[in-house]
Amino acid sequence: VIDTPITEESFCGLGIGAAMVGLRPIIELMTWNFSMVAIDQIVNAAAKMLYMSGGQTKIPIVFRGPGGAAHQLSAQHSQALESWYAHVPGLKVVAPSTPRDANGLLKAAVRDDDPVLVIEGETLYGSKGEVPDGDETVPIGVAEVKRPGTDVTLVAWSKMVLVALAAADRLAADGISCEETDLRTVRPLDEAATLLERFCRVAE
Repeated sequence: VIDTPITEESFCGLGIGAAMVGLRPIIELMTWNFSMVAIDQIVNAAAKMLYMSGGQTKIPIVFRGPGGAAHQLSAQHSQALESWYAHVPGLKVVAPSTPRDANGLLKAAVRDDDPVLVIEGETLYGSKGEVPDGDETVPIGVAEVKRPGTDVTLVAWSKMVLVALAAADRLAADGISCEETDLRTVRPLDEAATLLERFCRVAE
């Protein structure tokens, strides 16, 4: 563990260099809002090195930290930036909603040969839930149905999964059966297995 000064551009760049020579660094950002200081390193170096090297240089690096709205913090600490990064080719973006998914997705991210951004909902840090013993991973790019239903599908990620589940409970009282799908991975989306296939069935 290397405790650095709060210089996001430098320690993100240092981590990318370490990944280029075969290490698997995990870079912790105090908050994803501060990743904007290092966006050139993340977007123009980490995300593009595999392509620019003709596939010769892999970047097995994890950037992780809290993101999204928080309690009693100012505006520059409360932004949800996963959609920014999900538009960048070469990056994978995960956003877990439960302790089990956070554990499994982080393990999968560390073992991935591409840069993975793990954006942890700041208000979820007090959440409790079962985490299995052993070496369970959650595959990147695979959504999960957190609640089955037949009338409507609610799709969410991170802390909004809990809001969607609460909404499904309220609608159930009115006789409406809601399925709740947790994306878990914002990029790549689990399109074929969970969303597009289901929407096509509804359209038919």
